[in-house]
Amino acid sequence: MAAGSAPLEDKSYFQRFCDYMSHDTKGVEIVTYTVSGILFVVAYNKIRPITRFGKPSDIPNHFIREQIPQYGRVRKIEPSIQSGPLLIVKHRPPLNVFFWSNKTLPVKVAGVDLNANGYSWLQSVVVDRQVTFLPVKADTGKDYVECSVWFNEFSSDKKWLRKVDLGQALLQLGFAKLSVPVPRTKIVSKDPYEQQIHAYFMKLAHSENLAKGRRIGLWQQALPPKVLPARLWQTMWDSMVQRLSPSSHRVPELVR
Repeated sequence: MAAGSAPLEDKSYFQRFCDYMSHDTKGVEIVTYTVSGILFVVAYNKIRPITRFGKPSDIPNHFIREQIPQYGRVRKIEPSIQSGPLLIVKHRPPLNVFFWSNKTLPVKVAGVDLNANGYSWLQSVVVDRQVTFLPVKADTGKDYVECSVWFNEFSSDKKWLRKVDLGQALLQLGFAKLSVPVPRTKIVSKDPYEQQIHAYFMKLAHSENLAKGRRIGLWQQALPPKVLPARLWQTMWDSMVQRLSPSSHRVPELVR
């Protein structure tokens, strides 16, 4: 036995394992490559770095549960009798390897039903713009996915100004109405996903109430006019806000 070497029975299991792994054997290579392959498959299914979504079934359930933001560019607005206007989005994965692919994903703004002005607003404001979207729920029976959608507004010198949420903007302008009932009470569930979805719909309800209070858009004829004092106060308040608020912080209006 060489000087300084310990007997085999005196070595720990860890030392024996290290000695075994130090030998260049086929078994070690097979184990190493197998473990690496399994880890790669697990990581790929977790983040889908090169997958471009083209239909709702392409989106993994954990993307929805964990509310993982997705990115893309709106190619056009497609009318639909059954679902209302759909955003045809060219999804952009983290690694845009297949950049030549023309696959697109039909996206519906979750929680809202649009009127004609809403369709025109989307055409003039959103087409050919980069958007971020969060799938709200999985429904493989439909040919579109319901999402909360927003885009970032930048100034002419590329400075970030604000985030424009499409659902809130459409409701606040009176170009849409809520398509789902929103409970007024605070959600008691401890599920982070349900809390985020509930918070989103609460914001939509608040935006719709603003439009109702101002009697604008589709609420101009649908609701009775306010009594004179309240109407005058609302007009004065809106006029003051319009003068004091910078144009960069206003909701984009319908381009006529």
